[in-house]
Amino acid sequence: MPTVLRFDGLRAVVYPNDHRPAHVHVIGRGREAVFSLNRRDRLVNLRENWRFSRRELARIESVL
Repeated sequence: MPTVLRFDGLRAVVYPNDHRPAHVHVIGRGREAVFSLNRRDRLVNLRENWRFSRRELARIESVL
């Protein structure tokens, strides 16, 4: 699982041969979120969240 970005103690990873649509997993501190990439309405869109707060999600989205 290649890490494509590190920030704020988190890792953004893309799994090889993962399913569509294109997405990135953000993992760290016992939490994980999945963001879809390259949507028509937005470049990044939250798809799934496990234990990140709204504030943390906003920060992650701004970095991605």
